[in-house]
Amino acid sequence: MNDRERRSLEILRELGQRPAAPFHESGPANYIIETLKSIGLSADTDEFGNVIAHYRSSDSDEPPLALVAHMDHPGFEIIEASESGLMAVALGGVPQVSLTDPADVLVILESDVRIPAQILPFPDGDGRTVRVELSEDVSIEPPVPVVFDLPDFTLEDGFIRMRALDDLAGCAAALSAMERLVAEQAECEVYAVFTRAEEGGLFGARLMAEARTLPPETLVVSIESSPLIPGVEQGAGPVIRTGDALYTFDAEAEQVLIVARESIRQRNPDYKSQRQLMSGGVCEGTAFAVWGYRATGMAFPLGNYHNATTNIRDPESGIGAEYIRLEDFLGGVELLAEAAKCVARRDDSPARERVRDVPEDVRARMTGESRPR
Repeated sequence: MNDRERRSLEILRELGQRPAAPFHESGPANYIIETLKSIGLSADTDEFGNVIAHYRSSDSDEPPLALVAHMDHPGFEIIEASESGLMAVALGGVPQVSLTDPADVLVILESDVRIPAQILPFPDGDGRTVRVELSEDVSIEPPVPVVFDLPDFTLEDGFIRMRALDDLAGCAAALSAMERLVAEQAECEVYAVFTRAEEGGLFGARLMAEARTLPPETLVVSIESSPLIPGVEQGAGPVIRTGDALYTFDAEAEQVLIVARESIRQRNPDYKSQRQLMSGGVCEGTAFAVWGYRATGMAFPLGNYHNATTNIRDPESGIGAEYIRLEDFLGGVELLAEAAKCVARRDDSPARERVRDVPEDVRARMTGESRPR
């Protein structure tokens, strides 16, 4: 592992130490802002709390590229603290088993103070409400985020395991790519966008796309850790994502990733990547696409999606750390950094060349005497 790769892993580790749930993303957001400032980029926060950075090396007629990832992960929020106890509601797609069986969690207070606790079923609720029992007597002022008591970050046998790879791996990849581009003084224009409340319904991305915060010509790359589906393998590289469970993405935007992949393979023929419609969930590419942006995506193949060891709807599932392959993560960072430099070359896509170039003998035959009569 070289220094750049170690730095990417360091960023991911640091993000993992800052738990977040929908609407409670200040930990990752503060680290991202500090890191962007340390490399000389300003970090703006829009009215919805999304973090946005912009790098531009020179004037160009080419559209900018936007690297988009979300800072939250499914969890819970304490909404009531009374004499009868603490009540919390699920935020995002938590495993069904965590709503019906006891589960170990951490209550996150200010300054990342973590209070071990347990969530317990609340049969009289709406199916999304649980009781919270703290391990110590602490005063709670709702709303307060609650996350599963799982590892912040571990690396073993080529696997990265974390409470929330979805989508801190995407945030780390975008932030690492920005660091590399600034260090190289690369000729490109790129935005890095870190959104809020994705797990509840793409809310940060939807509001930002609606507000037209990014220039309308921007090519958007949604970066995700997406559940494994048939045809996708861990260790076979990051996935160039053609769509999600709800929407098909834009071929023009995708060609930037395709050209970047071929550029990397020119210097490293062993570089791995995959291409697939990742139908295991909906991502922020859709949020931007429905508001008229040309969007594509890149995904890290993910195990234990949303912390379910089988699937989130299985009442018998265990609760465990999410995991991705180290090589997929590092390959994804490289692909994003390369893509920012390949926007102007997107018309050089090998797919376009292959389809446009009709051999002359075939052309002659198609226009000659062999035509049907």
